[in-house]
Amino acid sequence: MTARRSNADAIRSQSTGTRTRVRSHPLLPDRHSWIDIGFTLALVGIALSAFGSSFTGSQYLVVGLLGALVAVVVTHLTRAAGWPIISAVVICLAVFFLLGGPLCLRSLGDTSVLPGASTLSRVADQAVFGWKDLLTTLPPIDGDGPLLVLPWMSGMIAGIVGLGLAHLPARRPWLAALLPVAGLTLVLSGAIVVGVRHPQSLLLQGSVFAGVALAWLAVRARRASATVQGGTTSYVRGVGAVVMLALAAALAFPASAVFARNDRERLVARNWVEPPFDIGQYPSPLAGFRKYVDLKGRTDDANVYDKALFDIEGVEPGTLVRFAAMDRYDGMVWGATDDALPGPADDSFQRVSSTIDNPVRGTEVDVTITLDEGYDGVWLPTVGALQSMAFETADARAKAEVFRYNLATSTAVVPSGLQPGDRYTFTAVEPDDELTRGTVASSDVTGLPASAAFIQGPTEKWTESAGSDPMARVLAAAEHLRTEGKYSDGIGRTERVYVAGHSVWRLSDEFVNAPQIVGNDEQYAATMALIANNIGVPARVVLGATVPEGGTVTGKDVSAWVELRAADGSWKTLPTSAFMSTTPPADQLPETNTPMSGTVIPPPNPIPPPSDAGEQSDADLKERRATRKDADDEEGLIAGLPGWVGAVITYVGGPLLLIALLLGAVVALKALRRHRRRSADSASARFVGAWRELVDHALDLGQVVPLGPTVTRREQSAGIVSDGAAGLARRADSSVFGPSAPEADAAATYWASVDAERRAMSQGVRRRQRLLAAISLRSLLGVRSRPRADADGASDEEASPAGRVARLGAALRRPSDWRSRRSPD
Repeated sequence: MTARRSNADAIRSQSTGTRTRVRSHPLLPDRHSWIDIGFTLALVGIALSAFGSSFTGSQYLVVGLLGALVAVVVTHLTRAAGWPIISAVVICLAVFFLLGGPLCLRSLGDTSVLPGASTLSRVADQAVFGWKDLLTTLPPIDGDGPLLVLPWMSGMIAGIVGLGLAHLPARRPWLAALLPVAGLTLVLSGAIVVGVRHPQSLLLQGSVFAGVALAWLAVRARRASATVQGGTTSYVRGVGAVVMLALAAALAFPASAVFARNDRERLVARNWVEPPFDIGQYPSPLAGFRKYVDLKGRTDDANVYDKALFDIEGVEPGTLVRFAAMDRYDGMVWGATDDALPGPADDSFQRVSSTIDNPVRGTEVDVTITLDEGYDGVWLPTVGALQSMAFETADARAKAEVFRYNLATSTAVVPSGLQPGDRYTFTAVEPDDELTRGTVASSDVTGLPASAAFIQGPTEKWTESAGSDPMARVLAAAEHLRTEGKYSDGIGRTERVYVAGHSVWRLSDEFVNAPQIVGNDEQYAATMALIANNIGVPARVVLGATVPEGGTVTGKDVSAWVELRAADGSWKTLPTSAFMSTTPPADQLPETNTPMSGTVIPPPNPIPPPSDAGEQSDADLKERRATRKDADDEEGLIAGLPGWVGAVITYVGGPLLLIALLLGAVVALKALRRHRRRSADSASARFVGAWRELVDHALDLGQVVPLGPTVTRREQSAGIVSDGAAGLARRADSSVFGPSAPEADAAATYWASVDAERRAMSQGVRRRQRLLAAISLRSLLGVRSRPRADADGASDEEASPAGRVARLGAALRRPSDWRSRRSPD
């Protein structure tokens, strides 16, 4: 047949003088397929460029385009082979896991050709939960980390969507032309939504994408309309189309700037996704200030006054190193919080990569810090505004993955904890944070809790002669504290009445409203910040240290200061020396042995000092106990199981569930196909569907059944291992080609006979073979090679006159059974 067709083509070419171009192989793309593939890859590349602000470098684009190329090749090959689109999805899923480790996790050292269980689980975890990490990590993200799984997966999805929709049959030409363009437009929209607030390139993402999309839309619309083109190619028409597209792209870019009034109005998922991290779960470091004071000969294992906290390199002596900035007062302690600033601001603790997008003006420094025996906890000492961060200890990757940073407060935290010996380096910018008399305060007002109302009276009294300027009033209150107050750590015998803490009781009755203002850095800084906020100047408390000569910071170098927000949004440092006195209080008179009279009321029992971990009320303790009890109840279900059971559920359960879903999808597709065949509109179509159901069942059982448009049902029955297949084939032929249309009851009876025959065929094989037949793809992959049935129930070949003649001729070639066949006429 092939040889005759080739000879006929050659004769036709010689007679007409034309030459027909034939593909060298059916799997190679033709001219239209090459055009679709090229436009698909171009639009996918433009769509993936939306990740440019989310990742560093261009590796994300290379990995994404490679995923798109794989998906395009697989989609084309499966279509050329006549396989359904689900086969391309399954193959791409296998390639996704097979190459995901070497391409995306190569920074972890996994470059094996066949990935192991750990690599597969990591790829699956990033594919499912990587979006959360992307949206809660401050961009740009390292371009060689595990989050490369997202561009890899996005490229594959975009390739399948673009080329798959390009080959999807549609009745209306405009719909066939629009589907792939609309699909890739949705891909671009999705990439923008998971991107950043500021676009990577409006010109590339908007104008160029629109131009390429319109060009593809025009090409496909012209192809789908099936217009007859005669004569020579109209170059004028092509040049005019290119000029129109260029003009539309040129007008789209400035128009987008008019409609996009503010970059902050860009709709991205980051605006609605809150980082799943609660900084409030860690105690306030200011509440533990007394572990940095001089014990004057007393011993306490928790005290680090004389112990080395860390060694710092790269900064000058006198530089301020911040441990934590605390921006909210709850009546008990000053603590670090998320979203403390009014309006849209990056004031949450976010995941960051080794490079931090933190534009600040100032002097850039390269700093190295090595923690010593006196420092532990979760707060990471830093300098200025971080630009990059790199951990250098053995668990560097683990610390980098949990590292969080707050751009607004310049506070860093490592939730997994810090240990002596940890070493890290960072690049930071030291801004100009000097507070001067001419500094204008910010107009943003930070409210105080109702419990802090005690500060209003002292504030009005201490600033009544400072005028109406907020910053001048703040400095006047600071001067009053410095000149009228006294300093005490509460260590001496006569000073133990000055307890630690900065709760409302400690700051009101025992500090600003006491006969004598006495305290240390903790009370002074906490009170000064409350006063500034009450005046209307946003303020926060910072705990840190001053770098001494030699770079070895000890506990005695630790202090607390206050930062005030200026009108330009920057924060200015109000040093401790501006509001805290260094004069100790006068010694108290010793107690006398004068007996108490009946009218003298003995003083109440002294209130014990709070612990270094922070003051906790009874309500807080009850709430924590209730929370801990709920957590224990939730964990009780799996607490008694061995550890390997949890590992098996985590790393094996997911792949098994995915496999079960895929196998269930195969069974569901076969059930849907069987239902559509049984419930066809005409009775003759139900006969055809019943016979095809028997043939598909034989294929799934592994039997060799001939397929094709010229193969008759009786020829197919010869390949089916069944005693009743021949009779069922004759009944189907007599009903489809009979002189009258069959009745619905006859079709139902025929379906019952086919179902009985299918059960008999299944009982004749082993159970394992029956299970494999249920999930076999043979019948699904062989659907496209059969004749397509029309609305009357017969296939195109059967319904057409030529098809009837071919069927009759095939029957006449078999003398043994032609007499039993009815005439198709």
